Amino acid sequence: MWSIREILKATAGRLLAGNPDVHITGVSIDSRAIKKGDIFICIKGERFDGHDFIPQAIKNGAAAICFCRDKAAVCQAIKMPRNAIAVRDTIAALSALAHYHRKRFSIPVIGISGTNGKTTTKEMLASLLSFRYKVLKNEGTQNNIIGLSLTLLRLDTSHGIVVLELGTNHFGEIGELCRISAPTVGLITNIGPAHLEFFGDEKGVLREKWELIRGLAFPRIGILNVDDIRLKEKLSRAAGVSFFTFALTNKADFMAQRILQKDGKISFYIKNYPLELKTVSKVNVYNALSAYAAARIFGIEHNVIMSKLKHFRFPKARFQKKRISGFYVIDDAYNANPASMHNAIDAFSNLRTRGRKIAIIGDMLELGQKAGQLHRQAGGALGESAIDMIIGVGRLAHIACDAAQACGLSRKVIYKCDTTDQARAIAISLLKKGDFVLLKGSRAMRLEKIFN
Repeated sequence: MWSIREILKATAGRLLAGNPDVHITGVSIDSRAIKKGDIFICIKGERFDGHDFIPQAIKNGAAAICFCRDKAAVCQAIKMPRNAIAVRDTIAALSALAHYHRKRFSIPVIGISGTNGKTTTKEMLASLLSFRYKVLKNEGTQNNIIGLSLTLLRLDTSHGIVVLELGTNHFGEIGELCRISAPTVGLITNIGPAHLEFFGDEKGVLREKWELIRGLAFPRIGILNVDDIRLKEKLSRAAGVSFFTFALTNKADFMAQRILQKDGKISFYIKNYPLELKTVSKVNVYNALSAYAAARIFGIEHNVIMSKLKHFRFPKARFQKKRISGFYVIDDAYNANPASMHNAIDAFSNLRTRGRKIAIIGDMLELGQKAGQLHRQAGGALGESAIDMIIGVGRLAHIACDAAQACGLSRKVIYKCDTTDQARAIAISLLKKGDFVLLKGSRAMRLEKIFN
């Protein structure tokens, strides 16, 4: 796939030993997953250092090793393979090689960003486009520099299109991901209060997410949710970008209308064409609408979209319904921010159930100085909803519990705890046949452990 000479050019690396004309067939940062002919790039993480696994990578067939030059002394003590490349920074080298490889291909790359709905939209769109193209996408939520780079390095001549989720929690990350991947189409799902510890406010969130539009490569196509007032206001301020819009309420190129929730499904119409989703969460209409817009831009017919969306399986822990010992769990615990918390509360509250509705909520993290205020607002929504009982896990969730009580929910049906084990014990003691339980909190809270 690449010669050592090409890798040196892409990464500004120095060949300490080896033959520059040797060809490398793959890239790995996991010594356990090395295949014969791969280059092993040593990445240093919070809990591990890839340089410690060079011997294992060599044993497993690595044809070359790429390591940090400040680790040269350590590496000299190891019997290195014939091809050893020293670089200033191995993560930068990985992303540089990914960018070099991406530029070999003149195919569409769709970048997806936004506060909520990125993964679901990515999976929906990849499914729709797969009717016509072989699609490359980042698996799961591999949406950072390392994950996106490894995804691009899997690109080959059989692929017809790339769909990438771009994640961020610091300024500059979207710009860097765009530099690496050179997206030709940018889709922004929405803007909301998330990672405020780093972005300050929603203006900061918008500024960072908008880097996707600023970073577009030719032909520079943008797809925006114009029910989001911040994105709508940006429409006229991006010269040289062709925009398509989607919405439920405002006028747009693609609009969802006549939305109906029934029997655990949502049906709606786009331009008098019917669609159906296996979900009770209305927010997924936005995700489907954005995927529909992008798919139509690339020529996918409505009947294909209709069939694929009807049978679409939503990603794990995204308002996923499970039956456990006579009661039901709505697992929405992958992550949480204020917007997704309110969406979950609204969807759960509107569920038709025979049993009670019990919400187990965890802290929403990385909200900075607004954390207390935003948890009080979530608690207010809980208190005013049709939810019967709350179990709050974590210090910030306790603030939401207090706010729910202040809005009229009885103290007798509000429980506070500090750990998932405590939450499990409380829930098991209270649950009855036919009850429904919502799990919603930030990823670090790991609320899914309660019923695992």
